[in-house]
Amino acid sequence: MNKCPDSPQSIFVLRNNDLGDLLVITPLFEALKMLYPEARIVAGVGDWSRPILENNPHVSEVLSINAPWHNHIVPGQTPLGAFRYILRSHEVSLLKSRQFDIGIDVLGSQFGSLLLMRGGIPFRLGVKGYAGGHSAAQRYFDLDYCKYVGRSSLLFAELLGAMQVPSAKPQIFLTAQEMAYGDEMWAEHGGRKRRIVIGPGAGFAEKCWPLGHYEKLIRALTLDARNQVVVVGGPREMAVGAQLSCGNSAVRNLTGLTTLRETFSLVAQADLVICNSSLLMHVAAAFEKPSVVLLGEWFDSAALHALQWGYGSLTHVCGRDQEHEDIYSPEEVLDLVSKL
Repeated sequence: MNKCPDSPQSIFVLRNNDLGDLLVITPLFEALKMLYPEARIVAGVGDWSRPILENNPHVSEVLSINAPWHNHIVPGQTPLGAFRYILRSHEVSLLKSRQFDIGIDVLGSQFGSLLLMRGGIPFRLGVKGYAGGHSAAQRYFDLDYCKYVGRSSLLFAELLGAMQVPSAKPQIFLTAQEMAYGDEMWAEHGGRKRRIVIGPGAGFAEKCWPLGHYEKLIRALTLDARNQVVVVGGPREMAVGAQLSCGNSAVRNLTGLTTLRETFSLVAQADLVICNSSLLMHVAAAFEKPSVVLLGEWFDSAALHALQWGYGSLTHVCGRDQEHEDIYSPEEVLDLVSKL
């Protein structure tokens, strides 16, 4: 069995999943840099996730790993497609040429472990209990569904010997210019009122709070002249944004009009975020902004969701649970928002 190097020169961290999946584990990069200050810490991510790691002082380099598994972006996510990518892709050939000392598959999948092996990485870390990749790892930890995902990712640093790790709060590093952009965008929308970002998008439709509920909530929020409401999202949410802002001049619809980094800037200068279980809840936590996370019918335990993905008192998860059989109504959410 391969021995963990005492002073690794390079560490590769695989996280080819969705945007929120990468953002939530960003403290791991700092933890690895604290443990091995001289090592190159390289992130392997899908190209769609690169903006999350811009200006990150703990990441030496970002490699493109547009692997066809466990994300909502790459088409052809079949076992055959995954094997073909691992065996034949130029991206994996480049990974192999870099001769990394340590490889970490944050997700813990069979395909992730195969990719690290194909990349010639001799010492590999994984997770047991999710997708079977631990059997090809020299060290791993057991998946705990009741533990916050960001804190779990820091266990990789602890497996390597770290005695101290940073806070599990997500990390986004904005420039002064980006921060100023966010403030200017809000100022253009009516001066200094309570700034509320609303994100109606999510990875798949079943996770979303109903659109009709969002319409009622936004209508009620904009009746209060003290509130500024901005709707954000990517190109896929443009039709939704148009519907939520239709006939309501008090709502600014920016869906499909801002880059990912610009959306981060808007959240950084906001007072409150209201969203589905999505990237925005993690962005809010990165800037220590309170968020109201609205769960759709797909979720049956708001309490478990808060344990896995929440941020303590910053995150208010609203959904079905033992003491609340139905999803939240717009009136219930409005009542909660009025108390924050």
